[in-house]
Amino acid sequence: MGLSAFTLVGVVAGVQGFLSGAFAPLVDDLEQVLPLTGPVVPAVALAVLVGVPQTVVLVTALRRTADAPVVAAVGGAALTGWVAVQLPLVGWTSPVQWAFAAVGVVECVAGLRMRAARAGTAAGPAGTTTGTARADRPRRG
Repeated sequence: MGLSAFTLVGVVAGVQGFLSGAFAPLVDDLEQVLPLTGPVVPAVALAVLVGVPQTVVLVTALRRTADAPVVAAVGGAALTGWVAVQLPLVGWTSPVQWAFAAVGVVECVAGLRMRAARAGTAAGPAGTTTGTARADRPRRG
């Protein structure tokens, strides 16, 4: 939840940065490489390609749905992919890009680990179905 919330704050700041002109030098550089005119396309791309998946990750995590770990893994992979695609375009020296690449990898790994942990406890120990058996409880019978 924390990683997706952090990323969404970054998305809002990024979209605002594009639309306010704060990222004008970046937009100018992108226009040299891509068929863009103005900051709207990069702002919308950031909102749709990063903001929407991270919103889904956050909502499923808050709801604690069964598929939240898979959604987190996919959201982390999408974020990492976004950064990987844009690094050659925006440059390799931006610490923001590397920070969000790390966030994406951590989110993906955390989702996969949560999924594996849930799968490992689904059957539970020694034939129980809940996975909540405790050695300190007296046995009946």
